[in-house]
Amino acid sequence: MVAEASDVDLSLLLGAGWPFHLGGITPYLDRTGISEKITGRRFTPPGVATLS
Repeated sequence: MVAEASDVDLSLLLGAGWPFHLGGITPYLDRTGISEKITGRRFTPPGVATLS
């Protein structure tokens, strides 16, 4: 368990080699809509995880 979703992103970026330009797993989950399907809410504020 982590205190914030951004802690997971930091771990994946620095430790697991997640592509830096994607910003981590939580923005990806927000962009694809998976976070809302599973938890009922986004991990990041609206506009943060958008690519355009």
